[in-house]
Amino acid sequence: MKLTSRRFLEIIPGAAVWLALLIPVVLSGFAPALVAGFILIFDLYWLYKALIMGFHLLMGYHRMNRDISVDWLVRCGSLSKQIYHAVILTTYLEPYEVIKRSLESIIAADYPKNRMIVVLATEQREGQPAREKAARIKRACAKKFAGLLVTDHPDGIPGERKAKGANATWAAKKLSAWTKRHGIPADKILVTTADADTRFHKQYFAALSYHYSRVDHPAKRSYQPIPIYANNIWQAPALSRILAFGSSFWQLIESTRPWRLINFSTHAMNLKTLQEINYWDVTVINEDSRQFWRAYFSFKGDHRVVPIFVPVYMDAVLTDSYLGTLKNQYQQRLRWAYGAEHFPYVVQSSIAHHEIYWFDRLIKVYRLFEANFSWATASIFLAFVGWIPLILNREFSQTVFGHNVPIFASRILSLTWIGLAISAIIALRLLPPRPAGVKRTASWIMVLQWILAPVSALIFGSIPAIDAQTRLMLGRPFGFWTTAKKATPS
Repeated sequence: MKLTSRRFLEIIPGAAVWLALLIPVVLSGFAPALVAGFILIFDLYWLYKALIMGFHLLMGYHRMNRDISVDWLVRCGSLSKQIYHAVILTTYLEPYEVIKRSLESIIAADYPKNRMIVVLATEQREGQPAREKAARIKRACAKKFAGLLVTDHPDGIPGERKAKGANATWAAKKLSAWTKRHGIPADKILVTTADADTRFHKQYFAALSYHYSRVDHPAKRSYQPIPIYANNIWQAPALSRILAFGSSFWQLIESTRPWRLINFSTHAMNLKTLQEINYWDVTVINEDSRQFWRAYFSFKGDHRVVPIFVPVYMDAVLTDSYLGTLKNQYQQRLRWAYGAEHFPYVVQSSIAHHEIYWFDRLIKVYRLFEANFSWATASIFLAFVGWIPLILNREFSQTVFGHNVPIFASRILSLTWIGLAISAIIALRLLPPRPAGVKRTASWIMVLQWILAPVSALIFGSIPAIDAQTRLMLGRPFGFWTTAKKATPS
């Protein structure tokens, strides 16, 4: 098979990861001190990162607490009579109760309902259950909004992947036709796309309207709320809880560094903007992050993500069995890690778009590569690589340096628990009220569970990232996996 430039670029992330994992094994035989020295430097670097991320996490939490206490609707003033909000809820196999609670959160929002449109984006391949759920939703909520649309995305459209982006695009096209018939200008509509389990904070839509009106070139911006995976956090097992909070915390951290921020899961854009860039990419698994890159290159670099420090609440991974939950958790992380698929697109687009400042293109390519590389390697470096020269080279283990390497490493890494302590404290503050039937001791478990963080980072961090990048390297595409959603007591 001919090696095209795109195929070559698909190989690079996985090849870099495997080289990074194999080189220490090879070097340990004849240059063990070099490997040990590198690991100590890496440990120091990771300590620095952990402290910096802890600081940004505190900043993000403070900013979110401040912003949810603001009456954004009052600040909006007459904007609430000018700006419409459309919410596209993409659904496939979610229980009716999950969808209903999401719609109830929209109904409870502090924003005029006659300026809100909801699109329930179903998948044709779900069959009769999807139609029955849609009919129940229409009976319950049809008169609550300016419009409630139900779309049925056909299965098997040529060139499409079975993924959220294809469903959202179909729904957005139907929304465009509906708004045109009703005489609502596309540039007056902010479209939020979300998974079916997303519950919106009551301040979200007003805060989004306000920030949209205050930024420069608002139509060339994406808007990113803070995703908090806590709807069912009390029912989820410990590993799922840690990973759920970890995802939320990462978005909090990145929101305090907007120059790095990229669309994730729930995000918003102007409908006219969506029309101009042909909605979402229907050929990729991770349409949310690809949307950032599509807009960035479409607008010749004049695009950024505006953080909205108001939360939207989603489900942690949970199924009817512990093993099923772990399997779904791994598949979710594998799907997210397959974001490495963007690397060829970003590199090729960066080369093609000379009008964008070269350093901006370069730093974005680097950050994308480094994020995927670190995701795959960091936990393994921290947990195992430091021991390789001691195990493979007995002579080195008898030297003074070799004897002290594990001691130095353990002392350095022990300080990273400061960051975990910050995470545990903030996680406790973000917990929803403890449901009836959940024992008081569960609150203590919420603290103690953080000792499992290194294990979860390895099993559900590095391993699925290596898996994803290896699949990309070998040309074995990952099929879309819909994370199971279990209805839990509200």
